[in-house]
Amino acid sequence: MGRPHRIRYVERFPDFTYFKPQSDTFKKGFEVILTIAEFEAMRLKHHQRKTQTECAELMNISQPTFSRILDLAHKKITEALIHGKAIRIAGGTIGIKKIFLGYGCLKCMNEWEDRQASEINKKSVACPACKSKNLYLLKKEIYQQEF
Repeated sequence: MGRPHRIRYVERFPDFTYFKPQSDTFKKGFEVILTIAEFEAMRLKHHQRKTQTECAELMNISQPTFSRILDLAHKKITEALIHGKAIRIAGGTIGIKKIFLGYGCLKCMNEWEDRQASEINKKSVACPACKSKNLYLLKKEIYQQEF
């Protein structure tokens, strides 16, 4: 028995999770399962056009593991297209990676989220707790395990 899979981090869940051929001869249950990590690998590599190294870093996995995930996704999509199978996107050992953007106060150590946070906007913002203008820009990644 192999090792358990490390969590593969994705930016978000896919908006659409089921695709089927438009055919009268399509049989229900005749489908391939594409994991959410395989979908994310294809999204990063082909839609966002990132390098395999960048994609692997974003998913928190090694580059060879990323390459294997991407290859398996290609094989599944190819099988579905050639044999007229539906594609279901579901499952896998994944977590969500969220970007936290906001400010921190150097006076009271309060931190808060602000989607408009930037070095330029920082000058016009005050701490909601102590009203100090002595702030720093805060950007961090938050990992949440989903499955």
